[in-house]
Amino acid sequence: MRKLTIQNQQGFSLIEAMIAMVILSIGLLAVGLMQIGAMKANTNAISRSDGVTMAQSVMDTLRSLPLNDDRLSDNDNTTIDLDDGRAVGNNAPIAANAGHEGDEIFATNPTLGMNGKNYNIFWNIDDDTPVTGTKTIRLFVYWTDQKFGLNRVITTSVLGGLY
Repeated sequence: MRKLTIQNQQGFSLIEAMIAMVILSIGLLAVGLMQIGAMKANTNAISRSDGVTMAQSVMDTLRSLPLNDDRLSDNDNTTIDLDDGRAVGNNAPIAANAGHEGDEIFATNPTLGMNGKNYNIFWNIDDDTPVTGTKTIRLFVYWTDQKFGLNRVITTSVLGGLY
């Protein structure tokens, strides 16, 4: 039997191995950065879920109150009946035009969420809107995220009328 040999077969050179290591390192770094981004997005999603849950809880509480309750009074003393959320401070969520704050339902305002973040809650009431005998509630929940900054949930509901 004859043995077939190939001339000049020497394997990988050191430079080829180094280039392969650099390409592998760049790929692993990209995967690591993608993982960090996914973790931050997951944290933001948890914060947003808590904010929406808190807004729904407060709105349910407000909807269960009688229409003559003090927490459903239009006492914001502004010409703007229902704030659209733009009058709120950019860095610190302050209820500048709101008539009510979350401490009327919770013990404190800001309220500590399940994820450890502080949520500022406030709302406005507009009497006889959209029709006489109704009240419109606009509820705001604000919080600050590490990556995405100031976040908010705004919800509106009408009480009274045909109910």
